[in-house]
Amino acid sequence: MKTAVVTGATGFIGKAFSQYLLERGYKVYGVSRDVSKMKALCTNGLLPVEADFSQYPLLAKKISHADIFYHFAWDGPSGMKTSEPSIQLANAEAACSALLQAAMMGCKKFVLAGTVAEVEVLEHLDKNICHPRPACIYATAKLAAEVMCKVLAGQHGIAFNCGLFANIMGPGDTSKRSTNSILSQFLKGQPPKLVKGEGLNDWLYIKDAVRLIEAMGERGVNMKTYYIGHTDLWPLRTIIEKARDVVAPEMKLDFGVLPDSFLTDYSYISTTELYKDTGCKAEYNFEKSITETAEWLKETSVKTANTGMESMQTLRDQERERERERERM
Repeated sequence: MKTAVVTGATGFIGKAFSQYLLERGYKVYGVSRDVSKMKALCTNGLLPVEADFSQYPLLAKKISHADIFYHFAWDGPSGMKTSEPSIQLANAEAACSALLQAAMMGCKKFVLAGTVAEVEVLEHLDKNICHPRPACIYATAKLAAEVMCKVLAGQHGIAFNCGLFANIMGPGDTSKRSTNSILSQFLKGQPPKLVKGEGLNDWLYIKDAVRLIEAMGERGVNMKTYYIGHTDLWPLRTIIEKARDVVAPEMKLDFGVLPDSFLTDYSYISTTELYKDTGCKAEYNFEKSITETAEWLKETSVKTANTGMESMQTLRDQERERERERERM
């Protein structure tokens, strides 16, 4: 039985990946700053380890041995935190600490979750004179973590891979990223404000993502960075139109309302390298992935609405009780 460590095990990707490894017979240590969110995984055999970044230097004392270490934990991967230097620098430092702990555990390989946004930073460096977006602070921290971890991996004799993740979607993703926001607007019958969408893009389903990540971890060539996405890409406009055809086929779309702040130049990375090295590629039907994601978003919105109504009713009941108390006085 292989033993894996997964940080960020309560996050969207980390949770799905932990479940995938458990189903494939791995012994899995799930690292999170809040293990109370791991109850469902624990019933399936996950071994919880509570630790925030400040406690990472103690991980090897809590986990005596593991074969492979997957590092997903990252504070502020979306929203305002992406442009906070102190938060993003702390993330890069935590990644280095995780790798050093993996070496102490005797892990044969360390896998770092990167982002395709790193490509934007590489392009800016190529051009020399540039005006990066605020979110490039996040992407730069990811790139810095990748390079520093490669150095440390070489020094400590542990194999290393980094995966540059595409836009990963699916049930369990509670973020407000574009994939979710566009599908949610389709469900509400509200045409979203869109960019021209002429550049290549990628929406990868979570069931494909976990397969690709494991393939990288098990068969990836040492020190390679891989793209975790489809081998063949479509323009963003095509992706959105195909998603619309599934969720809201009658809706008219108006592209170009918003400006394109940046178009990813995929010439900086190979989308086929992982398939060449491991024989694994994304295969899940796109229309089915959109259907399943949209159904989950719809169910989640109903539950949220019901919870909100229950909370309002509770507040009303509490207020009535206070009024009765005042009357008795």
